[in-house]
Amino acid sequence: MIIEHVAKGISLVVEDGEKIYIGLNSIPAIFGAFLARDLYKKKIKILGVAEADNPKSVTITPSTGDPFYSEEAPIMITADSFDLFQKGLLDVMFLGPVQVDEETNVNLSVIGNYEKPRVRLTGGAATAYLMPLAKKVILWNLKHSTKSLVKKVDFVTGTAKYSNNKVILVTNLGILNFDRNLKKWKVTHVYPWSKCEEIKKNTGFEVICDNVDIVKVSEEDLNFINKMDPYNLRSSLEL
Repeated sequence: MIIEHVAKGISLVVEDGEKIYIGLNSIPAIFGAFLARDLYKKKIKILGVAEADNPKSVTITPSTGDPFYSEEAPIMITADSFDLFQKGLLDVMFLGPVQVDEETNVNLSVIGNYEKPRVRLTGGAATAYLMPLAKKVILWNLKHSTKSLVKKVDFVTGTAKYSNNKVILVTNLGILNFDRNLKKWKVTHVYPWSKCEEIKKNTGFEVICDNVDIVKVSEEDLNFINKMDPYNLRSSLEL
């Protein structure tokens, strides 16, 4: 139940009053945001899911941009959402980087040398533009290891290093917040199967880990996610 716990973790770090942007193919972010809004009744607004303005509901489908998401909601095109970030009118953005480093740099571009990469990734879209502008950046990564949480990313697609915003990382092992005073990542939550020592062992930089909470998924959480994902497409994310 990795995805379910990651989604529950995301719902915990979303706060009342926030306006949230979710890009395409961000299934954990979609689960987490809708859990926060519809199950836990947090007063948030969700934008960007297939360019919908606060859709009433979402069913996960094989399409990353299913137009049916916006059947019962106004259209908010992506360019307009980006303008809202620039004006300080959107609060939260989600990213799913392949690499994150100790300084909040993220990599969605290449693994290895940029000119001759071992792996060419999907690319950052507007990551470099939006990451410093969002009041809160929630990163998610489902393969927490020393290969994904690295001392220094292979390529800086975007960074919050020079900003003063909140940066939170939700992985399959726990939740980490970037402490700007200490300039270190602090573990705030673990899951029933993970512990601080495991997180430290699987992270390529120093993390602070004390006074952590445990993320627990209830039957109510699971039922809610099952209704959003009747075909269990989330299972493909755990491969």
